Amino acid sequence: MINRYTIEDVENIWSDQNKYNIWLKVEQLVCEAWAKIGVIPEEDVRLIKEKTYVDLKRMAVIEEETKHDVVAFTRMLSEQLNVESKWIHLGITSTDIVDTAQNYMIKESNQIIFKELFEITEVLKKLAIANQDILIMGRTHGMYGEPTSLGLKFALWYEEFMRQIERFELAAAHIEVAKISGSMGNYANLELEIEDYVAEKLELGIDTLSTQVTQRDRHAFLIEVFANIASTLEKIATEIRLFQRSDVNEMAEGFAKNQKGSSSMPHKKNPISSENISGLARYIRAQVIVVLENNNLWHERDISHSSNERIIFPDVYNVLVYAIRRMKDTLENLVINYDVIQQHIIDAKNIYFSQRVLTYVLMFNKKVTREIVYDIIQEATLECLREHTDFKDVILKSQIVNYISKSELSLLFDDQFFNRQTKKIFEKIF
Repeated sequence: MINRYTIEDVENIWSDQNKYNIWLKVEQLVCEAWAKIGVIPEEDVRLIKEKTYVDLKRMAVIEEETKHDVVAFTRMLSEQLNVESKWIHLGITSTDIVDTAQNYMIKESNQIIFKELFEITEVLKKLAIANQDILIMGRTHGMYGEPTSLGLKFALWYEEFMRQIERFELAAAHIEVAKISGSMGNYANLELEIEDYVAEKLELGIDTLSTQVTQRDRHAFLIEVFANIASTLEKIATEIRLFQRSDVNEMAEGFAKNQKGSSSMPHKKNPISSENISGLARYIRAQVIVVLENNNLWHERDISHSSNERIIFPDVYNVLVYAIRRMKDTLENLVINYDVIQQHIIDAKNIYFSQRVLTYVLMFNKKVTREIVYDIIQEATLECLREHTDFKDVILKSQIVNYISKSELSLLFDDQFFNRQTKKIFEKIF
């Protein structure tokens, strides 16, 4: 991962040193498990645990000759031992340590993602509650609809993240498993107790049925969830970008004292964080097709998945953590222009009460048809748009008064009508 998007905690997890340390831990645990069932002498296990360590330089030299990283790894360990070296890698195959270690690194990385997700939901919850009673023009197709609670926007994103967390929990449970089942996944040269022991010590679940590899549908599900999370991030980013447009200006990203928006136009304040997050979200989603194809391996395994996974997992974790953190910072420093929001509602000149009038007349005048009322109201709204007049004034002079009294009609024009259910919605969410 390039330095711009590198997260130190993630990089440490996916570093060669940490990866091979986990390989070593798995090898040692397998030896311990064999000892538990009486195959390896306890003294030999003690020597293996005391003497073996990861020597990256020596491993690189051996791999240059063997062209096989796991063989280089096991031979590096054997060189550190005497006769007890024969127990290294007993009954297991390369992917027993590679997949178990990778799944363990995924688990470590998942813990970072969980933390970041819960933190951003807290930010959204605070914004939702703080803006529960604030009305903002709702839009469909980019056009004014009716006012709605600004708090509901943040609550919507909060609840979506909570669903993402639920999906993530399921995906994490599927992928955070130990696989110690041997060359064909049938435990022919192993005992099932070996896998149980390793899984327990690493606090992983058990891959109950594998081939020579953990099946890649598990990995695909995880990255699909990450792509979904990325889409939520981009959804929020897009909304901020739309609100920050000069002709809207209802919300904007915070702008630091010495921040610059353009190299040529000093007046510019651009939604750079939201645009950055949008771009990174696209990158994360692009990995879905690769991991789906990785599930299609030949027979009990091939290594067509291995090369791209070395890139995808550290990169996706780095980018996703970076994007969540940047969005959290953007939301914490979000500028909400309440005066502009209110002015846009005023500028709409009550036209957003068209459905309110339509619904009320239909509910309380049993003789009129929907088509008649709709057409009268639509004609009034078109006049308002054409003449820039107030909908309330126009509708009070229209034929609608044949179906509802002017006094009743006037009472319908109360903006708080659009917030009347917000509290109940919040009670369902928080």
